[in-house]
Amino acid sequence: MSNGATGNYDLYMGTLGSKEVVRLTRTPEKDGQADWSPVADKIVFVSGREGRADLYILDLASLETERLTRGEKTNLYPQWSPDGTKVVMLYGSSENHDIYIIEDLGMPFVSIKPLTTWSYDDLRPTWSPDGKYIAFYSNYNKEGDPKVWSLIVVAADGSDPGNGEGLADKVLATDVNPDIERGPAWMPDSRRLLYVKNDPKAFFPIYLVDIDQGTNAPLRINTRINHDVTSSSEGDIAFRAQVDQWDHIFIARLEEK
Repeated sequence: MSNGATGNYDLYMGTLGSKEVVRLTRTPEKDGQADWSPVADKIVFVSGREGRADLYILDLASLETERLTRGEKTNLYPQWSPDGTKVVMLYGSSENHDIYIIEDLGMPFVSIKPLTTWSYDDLRPTWSPDGKYIAFYSNYNKEGDPKVWSLIVVAADGSDPGNGEGLADKVLATDVNPDIERGPAWMPDSRRLLYVKNDPKAFFPIYLVDIDQGTNAPLRINTRINHDVTSSSEGDIAFRAQVDQWDHIFIARLEEK
């Protein structure tokens, strides 16, 4: 996403190791939050070209776009399912967003359904690698403090409760530092997730939560002010951490017991 020195943000595509850049969109409103399909040369993105933030798919071969949503509220942060057949996103406004999913991209307007429908703010949904679960951040907590965030995982097929105590039971961790840019970080086994604990005294450590075993513990790494955690398909962990006054990128691998 770039304003290309024109003042308006559009989508651009570059080639690694090359200065070649191709402009993909050209509209008077902002385009951004692009996510590349894992199975095709198509990009889902957010655009305000019709008056509010809706989702579109861009075909890279033809540069033609297809509209996916016509919501009365804002659609944000779309992400393809691992098999490239569905899209998860945020839908809402102000301080109340819910998690929605488009189940059939061939019929997007009639196949949109909510995974959450409560008054709490849900942010940045991410698919598990096997496509069975959606992890996201929510400011739901038992204390009712809107500044305290939790990590929640629900079934991607919508079989889990979308609100109330049923959804509250899906909380895996509380007092989480939400990573708005990346979302919750899945390990490749689709059963473990990484997150940064909102613990200033411990300099914001990285935690690993195991869905099956019910464990939730910090990683033994000697870094401080951690954020932007992600995992490769092989289980290598990458993250940013502060060294002196600067951020550096680190890579680590968990020791399997």
